[in-house]
Amino acid sequence: MASDFRPSYSSYIIHVGSFKTQKAHEMLIRSYAKTQKKLPLLLLGEGALFDSMKELVVSLNLEDKVHFLGFQKNPYPYIKHAHFMVLSSVFEGFGRVIAESLALDTPVISTDCPSGPSELLPPNNLVPVGDTDALAQKMNEAMDDINVFRTTFDKQLSPTNIARQYKEFMNISD
Repeated sequence: MASDFRPSYSSYIIHVGSFKTQKAHEMLIRSYAKTQKKLPLLLLGEGALFDSMKELVVSLNLEDKVHFLGFQKNPYPYIKHAHFMVLSSVFEGFGRVIAESLALDTPVISTDCPSGPSELLPPNNLVPVGDTDALAQKMNEAMDDINVFRTTFDKQLSPTNIARQYKEFMNISD
């Protein structure tokens, strides 16, 4: 169930992903609780762990700072207007939401989980998987000066370029 909350302020942190073990929402929320909480945290998505994460937020007294927006058919306006994206995954395939965020010029802080984040982000934007304190520290740094975490989108990842490479690989001509 999606909340009716809509950002009425210009700055917030965003996380987009299904509420499942792989995404490590518990680590994200516990890390956020250790920050200065200068910006609210918006969580987009739904899934099996949604209710337990809402309970965790209540138990940490973060109800006024962490907002659950449920599934959003079009998350891009939320990503585009965020101060930064944060990811806490234990593992990933290709980090599509990272590429989407970078394409929208939204900086990303992420765990350095196997496959994905380190291929798209510089080492400064990464923290070890499961390290709540390191993630909290990076979020504090990003809230204070986001420019330290800005990185450019690699145009090689554009859908047009990927499709062209796929067609070349498969020997498909137009």
